[in-house]
Amino acid sequence: MKKRAWDIRRYLVEIKLGIFFIIALVLFFITIMSIREISFFKGTYTVKVKFNFVEGLKTASPVRFCGVDVGEIGKLEVREENKKPIVYVYAKIERGINIPLGSKFFINSLSLFGEKYLEIMPPVFPSGKYIKEGMLIEGNSSIPLFDVVSSVNNAAIKLQSFVEDSNIKNSLKETLSNINKITDNIIDIAARFKNILSAVEKEQGNIGKLLYDDSLYKKTEELLDDLKKHPWKLLYKPRGKSRR
Repeated sequence: MKKRAWDIRRYLVEIKLGIFFIIALVLFFITIMSIREISFFKGTYTVKVKFNFVEGLKTASPVRFCGVDVGEIGKLEVREENKKPIVYVYAKIERGINIPLGSKFFINSLSLFGEKYLEIMPPVFPSGKYIKEGMLIEGNSSIPLFDVVSSVNNAAIKLQSFVEDSNIKNSLKETLSNINKITDNIIDIAARFKNILSAVEKEQGNIGKLLYDDSLYKKTEELLDDLKKHPWKLLYKPRGKSRR
């Protein structure tokens, strides 16, 4: 009897442990699916994207549409076409997410050296048509970081050789000297102009008298009044002396 009771008790403990592990696995599965934000029940459809360079994109990397996670990378294939390596990216996208035709597919990263993912940006003016399952899309390949660094390095070397050239140095010195001369001339002209304005304000010189002397204005006004009263003076010509 004791042995039988012991067996029943051990059997119940094993059932409890089994139920506990089953619940733990279900919770783990639900947690993983919620973290990846992939709808297991809706399903996915696959779009094939062609790249020359994928910049470290990996299987299970996120796929984003307008910045929102809508799927993941199913697999990557490297093929040779026209003696040139080509990378095919198989993107699994949630069903119900319609990607317009003409959308741009490119590799992006969360930060400068962060995780890589496939970004999809819709066109500015959608045509109303959408990408279907299995379609081949031409992706926008990014420039390798090595090529960027190499281009910057070559540009720096050329700039250094350009600056160190003796002819360039002499030309720069002459240019700076000419700029200094032009600056001195401008300062001299500005000083002269300032003196002229000062003289005008003090009613000195012809311009000062023209602006501030009321006698010239009064004489001009008297002349105009006289011409209004005697307009014939405009046509009057004095007679010359008669010849003997």
